[in-house]
Amino acid sequence: MRLLSKAAVALVAAGVALSGVPAAHAVAAGPPKDEQWYVRCARVSTTTGPNLDDGYGVMKGSFNLKKDPAQGACNVTRMRAGQVLYFHCWRKNSHGNLWVYGRIKGTRTHGWMSLANFRSVYKTDHPRCDWNKDKDHT
Repeated sequence: MRLLSKAAVALVAAGVALSGVPAAHAVAAGPPKDEQWYVRCARVSTTTGPNLDDGYGVMKGSFNLKKDPAQGACNVTRMRAGQVLYFHCWRKNSHGNLWVYGRIKGTRTHGWMSLANFRSVYKTDHPRCDWNKDKDHT
């Protein structure tokens, strides 16, 4: 991230030198929107939540695992068709869509995925996410 910011500043400085615009005006604009999104997403960390579900799902296509249960949320990683997500708990987002918090099989990567992105779902009773309990400790 630091390298990306330094590169952006260097490009802005080079543009200022060629355009004749005072540097104070050019730098005040800040990083481009796509870099602002990257910086915002890099600062958000996904913490592991309660594992209240024994279920799992198989992806029907290539979809992004998210940091929050929303389509516009920051991406954790991209999952591909056939990959398995072990379910931990469930939540409906503000649009009424059902999302599951889970872990990608064979990894320590956690995040949110919409129910609509699964080809198959097994052994789940859709327990609601309650961050104050865990099936292993209740």
